[in-house]
Amino acid sequence: MKIIGIRPSSFSGDRGDAVSGRNIYLTYPLEKGEGLGSERIFVTDAKLNQWPYQPKVGDEVQVFYNRYGKCDGMVKT
Repeated sequence: MKIIGIRPSSFSGDRGDAVSGRNIYLTYPLEKGEGLGSERIFVTDAKLNQWPYQPKVGDEVQVFYNRYGKCDGMVKT
């Protein structure tokens, strides 16, 4: 996957608390068909600060998900 954009985001959570993070926009080659698919992943600032890799536009990355389908990590490939 290739990072094509990063946008800051903040909103009020379910309990009324402030949530801040980044929307990370990615593209990847389609397995069936032609061209590229795209995906948006939201990662909180708290989670990003714990990662050894900090996402940058243009990087090729591998994304890891937890059992709930949420982004749990990312490494540059």
